[in-house]
Amino acid sequence: MKAAVVTRFGRRWSIEVAEVPKPVPAAGEILVRVRAATVNRSDCGELLHPLFQRLITRQPRRSVLGMDFAGEVEAVGDSVANFRPGDRVFGMTAWAGNGGQAEYVCLPETAPIAAIPANVSFDQAPVFEGAYYASGTVAAFGLKPGHSILIYGASGAIGTAAVQLAKHAGANVTAVVPTQHIGLARLLGADRVIDYTMPEFSQLDDRFDFVLDAVGKMPVRHWQRLLKPNGRFALTDLGSGGRDAPFLLWSAITRSGKVSVPLPPRGSAQNFVHFLGARMEAGEFRAAIDRKYPLDRIADAYRYVLTGQKAGIVVIDVGLD
Repeated sequence: MKAAVVTRFGRRWSIEVAEVPKPVPAAGEILVRVRAATVNRSDCGELLHPLFQRLITRQPRRSVLGMDFAGEVEAVGDSVANFRPGDRVFGMTAWAGNGGQAEYVCLPETAPIAAIPANVSFDQAPVFEGAYYASGTVAAFGLKPGHSILIYGASGAIGTAAVQLAKHAGANVTAVVPTQHIGLARLLGADRVIDYTMPEFSQLDDRFDFVLDAVGKMPVRHWQRLLKPNGRFALTDLGSGGRDAPFLLWSAITRSGKVSVPLPPRGSAQNFVHFLGARMEAGEFRAAIDRKYPLDRIADAYRYVLTGQKAGIVVIDVGLD
């Protein structure tokens, strides 16, 4: 089978599409014929900083990356009860094995995998990872009707998901995006959309219950100014030069919870993937696709994602026809 194989990690990374052995499902595993995958920030982090990733996951380095996938079950191992050949599925690969940037991938039946709704195409389905991390913020904030949330960077994979999940929870959502993504944020249901390159953002005098920086680029003075006195700020990384680290540390020391990096509760992935599938089927969650690349141009996809300019997801076509 063809797979995007990392031949060199780090700043001088290299990825080549090569023929590798097709995996065989063991007991309790399913073999998925991948139709669509993505390249996202986590994949780039694993590519550039493999040692750091191994320290976090405590798993050996893998040569085929790719967190998100969508495809068809081709075969199942012994004792698999919930899937059968021909099922259309999406979800997230396990850190313990190779990822979804290949024609086939083996996954434990217990991994976060769910059926793709009949009204959703393969290229619209590899959306789990960004939505999953966004769900951690929605859960930590306890969003409900009457709450107001500002989402900075509402055009990325986490940001587009956060807009839709916050709206599902009933919150009033203000999305902050660059000029070219204003239409996207409106399409996803944001109640108000603000262009951060225009004076409207710097002059904004509203106060919010919650602020989420979904891209790690929000200046400290902005999120501090926009929060209500008892408001809470969430971030997806520490920002340029770790500028948000002191606030995160002080919040932890004082146990105020004012600043946090909310992660999904341990063990919640399986329930969430089915929840997400239901939202997709109901038309309450949709993929925001920036670009599509064929598998043999996956290195170009990584270069583009590494620019930090992508919106939504970058899809890798592994066999959509």
